[in-house]
Amino acid sequence: MEKRRYAMRLMYDGGAFRGFQAQPGLPTVQGALDAALQTVGVSTRLDVAARTDAGVHALDQVVSFWARRELDPAALRAAVNAATPAALTCLDAARVPPSFHARGSALSRTYVYLVGAPASPELEGRAWSLPDPRAFADVQEPRLDAERMREALESAVGSHDFRGFARPGEQRGTVRTISRASVVAAPWAPLVLVELEGRGFLRAMVRNLVGTAVEIGLGLAAPSRVAEILQTGARYRGVRAPGWGLTLTSVRYDPSPFSERPTTD
Repeated sequence: MEKRRYAMRLMYDGGAFRGFQAQPGLPTVQGALDAALQTVGVSTRLDVAARTDAGVHALDQVVSFWARRELDPAALRAAVNAATPAALTCLDAARVPPSFHARGSALSRTYVYLVGAPASPELEGRAWSLPDPRAFADVQEPRLDAERMREALESAVGSHDFRGFARPGEQRGTVRTISRASVVAAPWAPLVLVELEGRGFLRAMVRNLVGTAVEIGLGLAAPSRVAEILQTGARYRGVRAPGWGLTLTSVRYDPSPFSERPTTD
């Protein structure tokens, strides 16, 4: 029987899940999707563009999978949304070429990290609020210097061995390429937005880079700290930014398998 290839674009609130990857007895994005797909008679392995950790949010996550029967994309989207928790939404679904792979076909992934004082209740649980008694406990009135953070992260742009920023015990190749790093101070609140784009990231890499940048922004380390870790490969031993401040905002493909404007109703 001929198999068909499909892809779905997802949005989710990471606070409701213990990460993307299925874990026995725990709520995960993959677990919710597997259960939803079974309601339409599909039992399959999901390939994911970015395996987000516990608490990490997504505005534009992508999964792909094989099905043994024809599926109507609109009906697939509706069925998944009817069977998943409110924190998880399928924005779009599409039939894709057999060669399409959510991870392997992606040209880049973009993450945004919010840190500072949330501007509104809607940002609670989506930004790392400072001061944080679990990190930088001696800093009573934190003021982030966005320019120092920007200078530090510019050192990470390009191809580097990021083993110093990886999770301990990382066994895979640790060379990655960051194509863009920006740091913007929000005009509406004492909030800083860190944006990183690259083809792929190691586990914990973004959160460790942000933790270093925040340390630098607070004046606790020099902007050269990021470059030093990259050059020496010494393991980063500072504060890892918590998952809830991180959001996967886009995954880029060429061509995109989805419609230009995903629906959210």
